[in-house]
Amino acid sequence: MIWNKTIYDTLTSCATLCDEFATECSRSEDIENWYRSIFLNLDCADMCRQLAMLYVRGSENTRLLATACIEVCEKCAQEIAQFDTERCQQVYAMCQQTILSCVSILNMQRNDADAKNPTSTPASLFYGIDLRETIYN
Repeated sequence: MIWNKTIYDTLTSCATLCDEFATECSRSEDIENWYRSIFLNLDCADMCRQLAMLYVRGSENTRLLATACIEVCEKCAQEIAQFDTERCQQVYAMCQQTILSCVSILNMQRNDADAKNPTSTPASLFYGIDLRETIYN
């Protein structure tokens, strides 16, 4: 997989925004209305953060988590869409952008599988260091 900084930045930005939004909602006077949003935003933030970590190190499990991340971001976006505030619109847009980034990850993985070159190591922040030698020696 070819590492793309924009995808990493999107994932980390979504994690940060969802964390911030959950914190803001938890301080709201009508917290009962925001209960589901708080937990979905926390879930979204955790998933995006973890996917960013797997993506940056070129993990073979990146695609698996990207699929789950799409589902969590969709739930988060659907929940937020029912509220009409500027901040909710920001979170909604960020989740939509993250979904597109996750789809890009899935497409990258498919392209790598089509290449069928088992001797190459996925490109990541490790810049082509063949970790198999490190792991297995």
